[in-house]
Amino acid sequence: MTLTAAQNAPAPGQEPGRCRYPGCPNPARAADAPGRPPGYCGQDVGEDRDGTTVAVRHTAMTAFRRRAQLAGQPSDARPVTAAITRAGAIRDDALAAMTRLSGQLAAAIDQLAVLGAQLTTAADPEAAEAQAEAVRAEAAAQLEHARAQAAVHAAARHSAELEATEARAAAAEAITMMETQADDLNRAGQAARTAEQELAGTRTRHASQMAAARTEADDATRGREQDRARHQGELSALDATITTLREQLAHAHTALDRERERQHETVTALRGLLTSPHQAKTATPPTKTATRRPAADS
Repeated sequence: MTLTAAQNAPAPGQEPGRCRYPGCPNPARAADAPGRPPGYCGQDVGEDRDGTTVAVRHTAMTAFRRRAQLAGQPSDARPVTAAITRAGAIRDDALAAMTRLSGQLAAAIDQLAVLGAQLTTAADPEAAEAQAEAVRAEAAAQLEHARAQAAVHAAARHSAELEATEARAAAAEAITMMETQADDLNRAGQAARTAEQELAGTRTRHASQMAAARTEADDATRGREQDRARHQGELSALDATITTLREQLAHAHTALDRERERQHETVTALRGLLTSPHQAKTATPPTKTATRRPAADS
């Protein structure tokens, strides 16, 4: 069963001939022509939308949107989903138009058959022939009109398919770009950790040098006391520099973790849009909780 057939099938427990809009008790409107009967009442019915009553006309399109809302599916704010939804709506309209035109054509053919049977028994052959010619011309005009409408619907369906293809290509390109940026962020994080290790080693070496300077300064002259004071100032400046670098590194880790979370959420959403329409309605993307790196010890 196709998606359109599944949507047009009566809901479980719903009587045949009733409007297929979710929760509508009205009967479907009467058929305008032979062929497939209408499935919706076409009436404006008030609905409660966030505390406000809104008049909604019960048609195939509004029923489709209402089912999507009840199922908690994405709205038209998402470009790929909106393109696929528009394409499905145009396809449904084209199929409905073709069905109506087929019914009209069948009715015209039946009328021609009845007319031919009447002409065989008509008393005036010339008048019957003129009437048959007029009916044939009218049927030909209706057939040409039906063909023109079918061509317009086919062009609209083709345009919607092109838009959906372009949207999928753009989503794939965005995913590739996001993955590249994630790799760059990982490399930047590794470089930051290496720099932190080098800073720790430098501080250890300077601390050792300062300890040796303090030991020599105990038995040194006044000049060595001045050297000790100079080394102490350099160590203080170095400690201040290391503290500043550690704070900057901690901020960089925090920003890196936030960027990873945003990149992961964006990639997950874009990958969900590339799935099939059926999977996009039923599957729920897993939620991944990013682990934050603890701030570096001061």
